[in-house]
Amino acid sequence: MSSSEHGASSSGFLATWTRRPGDETWWAPLVVVHALAVWFLVGLIWTVHHVHYPLFALVGPTEYSEFQADHVDRIGAVLAVPWLVEGIATLGLLVVARRRRDVVAVLVGAAAAGGVLLISGLASAPAHAELADGFDVAAHDRLMTWNLVRASLWTLKGATAALLLCWLVADRRSATTAGPAADAAAAGGVR
Repeated sequence: MSSSEHGASSSGFLATWTRRPGDETWWAPLVVVHALAVWFLVGLIWTVHHVHYPLFALVGPTEYSEFQADHVDRIGAVLAVPWLVEGIATLGLLVVARRRRDVVAVLVGAAAAGGVLLISGLASAPAHAELADGFDVAAHDRLMTWNLVRASLWTLKGATAALLLCWLVADRRSATTAGPAADAAAAGGVR
């Protein structure tokens, strides 16, 4: 099959280069799992940003170092599995995405997640390391500022996940209402 039969173009090299029979069967489950993991993480980061991080300033100085260490351990345990699932699902979507619009949406979401990783490593982790020695207003302000950027990037990633989910539902509805001819065309890669 040519790349045009797959609905991909030369700019969607991942979609064309990695195409294998049966990839379509993975698309829907990956879109759904990806959306669930992403939106869990979107909710988590906004909760941390608006509820948890502001409370850092209210912890007494004698308890603060222990509080900070517990925060890092507990939040890591809460986000580890969903973040791993999100990452694996994103890679899977990059491999099996068929249409240019899907590839673009996944790439935009992947870029947002990459920004989250960079900020986490280059700004948030160092701020938490500073806060491990005790509460510091400047370190807390940096943490809050960079976390707002991370939350915004997660929200962008969430928007791309929602878009993929909406397209999936719309495609399923149009295939159902169009009948067997649309099913045959979809199975043959014509879109």
